[in-house]
Amino acid sequence: MTRGSARYANDAGTWVLQLAGDVRHPLAPALNALLDRAFADTALTHFVIDLSATEAIDSTCLGILARIANHLSGCGHGRPVIIAPNADIATLLRAVCFDRLFHLVAEAPIDLQRLMPVLLQEAGEHETLALILDAHRRLCAIDARTQAMFQDVVTAVEKEQRGS
Repeated sequence: MTRGSARYANDAGTWVLQLAGDVRHPLAPALNALLDRAFADTALTHFVIDLSATEAIDSTCLGILARIANHLSGCGHGRPVIIAPNADIATLLRAVCFDRLFHLVAEAPIDLQRLMPVLLQEAGEHETLALILDAHRRLCAIDARTQAMFQDVVTAVEKEQRGS
């Protein structure tokens, strides 16, 4: 699998995030920082997440994506869009109930030529554990089914935090 990467663009309140390759938790701090920037943008009204080139995505990064849906919903902007033409990725998204939080589409006409890379950020163990915990708590909050899927991760990370 190809190492995970991210690119983004912002045009008049529409943010686009493209994830590619094997998207795993080492990318999480950079994604979280990008979302902080996006959410500070007072013009933000739409968010499109392109998973066309995503080979795999872990639960931590899914939890970070859920943050986008929570933010837009809280601001009254409706559901963001996820482009997921890969059947395995689309099945995973439905399994974690993302079809309730996002508009899932197989393709969308967006200009991906002007995307800028999201630069990786180093994070310490404490920050990484906090990010993983927050992401999995967000997944647990979707519904009872996702809580059953991810509660063990939340419990394990909370135990790890108490031990560090």
